[in-house]
Amino acid sequence: MKKHLFTGLVVLVMLFISVGAVSAAPKSSGSLSLVSVEYVPSVGPVFKFSVEGKLSKSQLKGSLHVNGGADYKLSCSQPDKQTVRCTASKQIEGVDVVVSLGGSTFWASVPSNRGYCYGIYDWTENKDGWTQWGTHCQEDKAEYIDVILWDNPYWGSSVYVFLPTSPECPFKQTGDSYYFPVCPP
Repeated sequence: MKKHLFTGLVVLVMLFISVGAVSAAPKSSGSLSLVSVEYVPSVGPVFKFSVEGKLSKSQLKGSLHVNGGADYKLSCSQPDKQTVRCTASKQIEGVDVVVSLGGSTFWASVPSNRGYCYGIYDWTENKDGWTQWGTHCQEDKAEYIDVILWDNPYWGSSVYVFLPTSPECPFKQTGDSYYFPVCPP
């Protein structure tokens, strides 16, 4: 009898320990998806993630492993509820990497920094003038009237043309050559 009572007590203690361990496990407050990887010459590789929920400071501490190479830390921030942006060393370019962030692992290719990069400008009513909204990098040097399709976060997807000065729509700016939107007639 004492043997059965002792066995039952041990089983009950083990059950409480396992239930306690399970309930003490931290809950993940956000799930991540890798959206894009680009190389920005002044910054280095930039990884953009979509996220559901808020990540804790500890979940925003990530790492990056270069295929056949070294390990690096990621510098990450969550500017809004849907986006996490991470950067890494400028040395990382033109390689395949494994990114670990928020308990998830991602495989990605970091583009190379070769080629030519140009600012993409568009008119902004709230900022009183032409504003650089992004950067477009390409393998060949741009020539006047080169055209790209780019998704401006403020105005939406538009056609941009490489010009020596801004088009007259509705205002004109002189300066270096950049990509500007094609103005409606």
